[in-house]
Amino acid sequence: MSDPMMKDFGQFQTAWMQAWVAASRQGLEMWKHMFDMQHKMLRQVGQYHRDHVEIATGASFTDKYGKRAHDIDPERDV
Repeated sequence: MSDPMMKDFGQFQTAWMQAWVAASRQGLEMWKHMFDMQHKMLRQVGQYHRDHVEIATGASFTDKYGKRAHDIDPERDV
């Protein structure tokens, strides 16, 4: 006659293994999603890369640096 304790223990092991497999699968899906998002983000770097860098020409509203561009005069401060 089979031992009922071993039967319950076998069901416990089966349930534990199924839970472990489900948790592992969910973890791997999370990592895959994270790597896909990182790949998409890094792909956009090349898409929105600026080829031309503007040089400050003077203090104006449209200037990149505004009035701070002329705070330091390298020829005078040397």
